[in-house]
Amino acid sequence: MIFKRSKPKLTPITKTDAVKRLLELAPVRLGNGDRAVLVFFDLKCPFCARLFRETEEALVNMAEKGLITYAMCDYVVHRDAEPLHRALRCVSEKERLQYIRDVFNGRKTEARECSEGNLRECEKAAEEIGVYGTPSILFYSFSKGRGYIHFGYMNPSEVLEVISSL
Repeated sequence: MIFKRSKPKLTPITKTDAVKRLLELAPVRLGNGDRAVLVFFDLKCPFCARLFRETEEALVNMAEKGLITYAMCDYVVHRDAEPLHRALRCVSEKERLQYIRDVFNGRKTEARECSEGNLRECEKAAEEIGVYGTPSILFYSFSKGRGYIHFGYMNPSEVLEVISSL
């Protein structure tokens, strides 16, 4: 029996104001393109780590070229990840992507006692658009006022395919 990999399941979304709010709340945000890619992540989620390691370079390059707005918004699923997410808010904005890279690659990160910041706001806003787990990826075109949410891991070619379809 041959198993055929099914295409990613994309849930349509048309909540421009909610997406803009999430981008404002996201601790990591790069670029200013019309198309947004917003990843909801947990720093203890193995599939979030895999998604990040496999797509980060391409998404950062696209954001730096102004092709997309790339953002990462916390959605803490694992309780022991909360101190890491709090510490992310203590790191300067320029160092946050490196902090995430270090955590996902298993490097020791400095433990800091940090306030919650807007962590709960990120989670609440995510739930308002239907996010219920990690990783989840929101793809959105502001010029079209619509996009998609995918729940779960996607491989890099699938991510790029959805971006190009916006």
